[in-house]
Amino acid sequence: MPHTPSDPPGAASFRGWTMWGLAALFYAYGFFQRVAPSVIVDDLMRDLALSGALLGTLSAAYFYAYAGLQIPIGLLLDRFGPRIVLTVGAALATLGGVLFAQAASLEAAVAARALIGAGVGVGYISALTLAGNWFTPQRFGLVAGLTLTAGTLGAVLGQLPLALMVAAFGWRACLLVIALAGGVLTAALLAFVRDRPARAAASSATGGRRLLAPLLALAGRGEIWAYFLMCGLIGAPILAFAGLWGVPYFVHVHELTRPQASLATSAMLLAWSAGGPVFGWLAGRVERPTSVIVAAAVVALVVWAGLAAIDGLPLPVVTPAVVLAGFSGGSMIAVFALTRSRFAGEVAGTALGLVNTGVLLAGAALQTLVGWLLDLGWRGDLVEGARLYPPEAYRWGFVAFAAAASIVALVALGLATIEARRRSDPRSLIPRGHNR
Repeated sequence: MPHTPSDPPGAASFRGWTMWGLAALFYAYGFFQRVAPSVIVDDLMRDLALSGALLGTLSAAYFYAYAGLQIPIGLLLDRFGPRIVLTVGAALATLGGVLFAQAASLEAAVAARALIGAGVGVGYISALTLAGNWFTPQRFGLVAGLTLTAGTLGAVLGQLPLALMVAAFGWRACLLVIALAGGVLTAALLAFVRDRPARAAASSATGGRRLLAPLLALAGRGEIWAYFLMCGLIGAPILAFAGLWGVPYFVHVHELTRPQASLATSAMLLAWSAGGPVFGWLAGRVERPTSVIVAAAVVALVVWAGLAAIDGLPLPVVTPAVVLAGFSGGSMIAVFALTRSRFAGEVAGTALGLVNTGVLLAGAALQTLVGWLLDLGWRGDLVEGARLYPPEAYRWGFVAFAAAASIVALVALGLATIEARRRSDPRSLIPRGHNR
């Protein structure tokens, strides 16, 4: 890792972890905001008079704003650096959080959630950019996995702890306090983050044509779209279940209290958090990283297909199953590592942003799809103004999750076949980082 001559390596290392740590903290804040609706589903459906499909649309507004800005964020990072981008993003997220806590209509809530998504959308790519600036390339995979861990810990705070706070103080007061905490984080990012070590040369400003060149270079590369699809469909079931529909599932089907249900989904997120560094580490050490993705996808497929096919599974079986599915979801870090390895150089940031877009788009789409499937299975029952969905309706959601896992497995197998052909025919090899 670069450091100034006057600084011992330990001091430079501490600075690097501090720079990355602040960005990772903001990513955790964004993940908290991402999953917060899952513990206030009944409150939102009651206070805003929402159906399942409309609630899915409300939650998805965050994802659409987040996903739609990933590539522009990559370009802005190249132009202005992480410090400015992070600060502006945190300010927007704070404003959106304040507005959401006071929203009285679906339209206002959707706009606020979109603003939150747009603001926190800078977190992950900024954290990876700072990691690239402050750490050696050999540490990138580990730091990327730890970034997911940090984000997932934020999601855990948005489960049981938030559920307990909401039970004590109400959802509006709790989310307002969380939004104001974002203001404190905004000030910290502005005050302490530095884009790169002092000795490193500052990035030169580039014109619009050069900024768009990575997009043109990537558009015709089939592998980037395979990574886009795989990463999206690996993360989407976890975002849809732990991020929105898992809590009502455990409450209505397994008769848990909301805090107990939040604990179950938190366990899934913690497993996801643990899986990220593990799969990132494995991807850097096995001969064929796609085999890691295939294995993880098969595990997820077995879990979701089992939950869909077998009626009346007890809670002691269901909870470990979704935790296992969460751990397998950490394989998305292997996809990011493949992306970074395959598309190095001047297109690396844009490639990572494009792949991350897939995660958010798929997450938003699957949340809405599951809400629509639940509405199809609804029998008209209400509990305190919120729709009560029967167990068989949730099983259709598990079918959708299983379908996503099967697609990931097939795409990864296809990439493994291409890999094998490249290895057997040296003329077909494309050097890593080479971009036409």
